[in-house]
Amino acid sequence: LAIQAYIRIKLMTGMARSDLLRLQPAQHFKEDGIHIQRHKTAGTSGKRTIYDWTPELHAAVQMALAARPVDMAPFLFCTRAGKGYVNEASGESHGWNSMWQRFMDRVLDDTKVTQRFTEHDLRAKCASDAPTLEHARALLSHADGRMTERAYRRKPERVKPLIGL
Repeated sequence: LAIQAYIRIKLMTGMARSDLLRLQPAQHFKEDGIHIQRHKTAGTSGKRTIYDWTPELHAAVQMALAARPVDMAPFLFCTRAGKGYVNEASGESHGWNSMWQRFMDRVLDDTKVTQRFTEHDLRAKCASDAPTLEHARALLSHADGRMTERAYRRKPERVKPLIGL
């Protein structure tokens, strides 16, 4: 259930894995939405993003909170011991990666899904489903739309032909 909630939140927000796994309700959840500063750019641009609450985002967060093995853990997604999945010294999240692989194995065995997908693919789906490049850029907290366009907008561009020529 934790990974299902994680996928829902990721598809709605496009948050990077490291940012999503570092979410702490007491620190990041405010009345108007989820407040984050991208971990990757904290020392450079310091980009901050607020994801406004919607009924769907709120429901996905509640699902994640209910799936936590330790109710009083500071992290939205935590281990059985209540610790975060990201090793701050290395930046890696081996425990989460293992859990994701077991989840993917189960998805392939138990559903009609036939191809593995990665968390990066989910981030790209979020960007591709956004109505505009600017909206996708904002969701992914990119400072510039070029990266969003090059790496994340994967759907073909629809173009209406000119009429009356």
